[in-house]
Order: sequence, then structure tokens, then C-alpha cells
Amino acid sequence: MDSTAAVSDVPHCGGEWDLSGLLKALGTVSDPRRSRGRIYRLTLVLASALIAVLAGATNYRQVADHVAELPQSVLRQLGARWCYFRRAYAFPRERTIRRLLCDVDADELDRAVGTWLRSNIRVDTDEELAVAIDGKVLRGSWTDENQKFTLLSAMVQQEGVTIAQVEVPAETNEITQVESLLAVMPVKDADNVVVTADAAHTQRETAVHIKEVRGFDYFLQVKGNQPKLLAAVFEKVSPLLTGDPHHSVTERGHGRVNVWDTWVADAEGIDFPYAVRAACIRRRVFTLAGECTSKELAWILSSAEATARVFHTRVRGHWVIENKSHYVRDTTWSEDAHQAYTGNGPRVMATLRNVAAGVLRLNGVNDIKRATEAIARDRHRALPLLALRNVTTTT
Repeated sequence: MDSTAAVSDVPHCGGEWDLSGLLKALGTVSDPRRSRGRIYRLTLVLASALIAVLAGATNYRQVADHVAELPQSVLRQLGARWCYFRRAYAFPRERTIRRLLCDVDADELDRAVGTWLRSNIRVDTDEELAVAIDGKVLRGSWTDENQKFTLLSAMVQQEGVTIAQVEVPAETNEITQVESLLAVMPVKDADNVVVTADAAHTQRETAVHIKEVRGFDYFLQVKGNQPKLLAAVFEKVSPLLTGDPHHSVTERGHGRVNVWDTWVADAEGIDFPYAVRAACIRRRVFTLAGECTSKELAWILSSAEATARVFHTRVRGHWVIENKSHYVRDTTWSEDAHQAYTGNGPRVMATLRNVAAGVLRLNGVNDIKRATEAIARDRHRALPLLALRNVTTTT
């Protein structure tokens, strides 16, 4: 599918769309306000803020500006109340939006939208649900050098969609929050889940929790932060590097040639919980003339009986979290430049960015920046994107 076809092909005249799935999910989030004096439903505030983020809004003021310009037909479909004095559907102003985004329960919101997004990801019974976990620091939300604001997220590799997110307390690090993240990650009983993570999460306790407690398989990278484990993996796999790789992929593009070679060995004798396979992935970059310009080696442990092709797919799938999540949030929505730090505001805004990117990817849109520009020109274009048809896992 063309990267903007799902957006630019939507008629400017709008139309009626079934937003019940999204509104029902947002309706599970508790309203932090007292019931007396409420004018705008929480679902309206959250849904209209999401459309504003889909249109490229990066902060509270921009969100409010976009909401103020929403067409009446869009407000009506979002459940706005009719104002008999103004003869129009009423919309929340910046003060209301800012206050609610700072006060709403961020854990509830993440669970609600994560479950909704997961329900729209189709996974066949013979297919693995590969989930990459990684942390991201929101630099603009630091209160000082010792109060870094970090979020740990779980992203479905196949779709590039974030389905779970937890905040990392300032007094600890993201390694300690893996169990909390996996506990809130919306998965189904029939899901065959595999978890990928970088070397920081290659911890014995994490491996035990993933395999023994959760029943998932893992693909964990091994680096110099665990020298004995790295030496054991190196000793097991390095003799194979003199022979032909078990799997090789060559890709040509952007003025260079990338070659990935993978070797796999049995992990017997490596002292790490539930390790079954050890692998090495070598990535080389060549010029179009055939000159090698760089080479790097990645060492991986897995609890699965994985082939070299699967190792290649899972590890490369993990690496793209930087491009599909972190990079997009920084370049499209200037996340690191967002200076908000009050209440739950920074995390809620990050959640809205995750949902916006996930909705676009589930609709086949990969040029996220261009899509937000198209929606900003006509906000009707957001409605068919949000009217995702819920799917279920094939049984």
C-alpha cells in the first residue's frame, strides 16, 4: 500500500464512521473530576486530543487549537453535547484539556488503548506475536538531572504498534520494570508470545520471569556488561564463523549494500536460565562498488528452538523499535522538546503519540509525518483511520 493512500484517498466531505471501539475503550478510563459541574465527557476530551495529535499537535496549546477547529460533524461523532445557546456542538478549551491530560489515570489510559490496539492486530495461530521491549527517556520532561523521566514500552514487531507502557520510577531503572510491563501487556491465551530485548535486560531474573512465570520465549542480546556470559556465547558460536552462515540476507538500497549473516549453535553448557540456542548475527555494509565500510557482530541467546532465519527476523525486528517508535515520536511530534512535566501530562501525551502512530500503521500508513500533515488539512481524514475493525485471533 502507498504510504499515504489510506489518508489522502479519504474524501474531504467526511462521512459517518463507527468509532464505537475507540470510544468504548476510552470509556473505561476513570474521570478524575467530581461529577458535579462536568461539561465535557472524558471520552470527548481524549478522543478529540487524539485527533489533534494525529493532525500533528505536539503540546497542549496545539492540541487545544486543533480541537477548536474540529468540524461539527466530527465533534458529533465523538459524542459532543449540543449547545442550544450557540446552536453548535461544544468542545473543550485549553484549560480543560490541559487539566484532564495531567490528571487522568495514565495506567488506565495505557491499558485501555493498548487493549484496543491489540484487538485490531491479527495474529494467526501458527504465527508468533513478537514483542520488543525498550525504554525511552523524555528529555524535555526532566525536572533536573536526577529526575529523568523514562517510559518502558512493548511494541509488536510485525505491526510497529505499541500495546503497553509503564513509567520507570526516578529512583530505579527500566530493568526493574520488565515484570510490571509484561503484567499489563494485553495478550490472549492463544498467543504464542516471544519477547525481544537489548543487552540491558539480559538478566537472569528477567529470563526466569519471561519463560517460567509468563510462559513466553525470549531473544536477548549479550554484550560486554555481562563479560562471563558474553565469553561463554562467544566460545560456543565463534568456531562456526569460519564456515558458511546458516542464514544470509542481502539488501540493496540508499546507496549501499547490507549483508546479514547468521550462525546458530546449541546453548548447552551456557549458564543462563532456559537458554536453548545461541547465535551470532554479523552485519556488513558495502558500497555499491563492493568495498566494506563497516562490520558489527551481535550475540544472542534464546529460549526457543529457533532457526537462523528466526533469529535474523526477531533481532532485526527488535532493532526497528528505534525507527518505528522513538524516532517517529521525536521527529513527527518533537517529543524531546515537549517541556511539560506536571502530573501525568508527559506520559499521557506520549500515550497519545503511541496510539496515533499505531492507528496509522494499522491502516497501512508508513509515512507518519506526511500523514499528520494530510490530516491537519482535513480532520475528517482521521475518522476512518480510527474506525478500526476489531479482529480476533484465528482459532
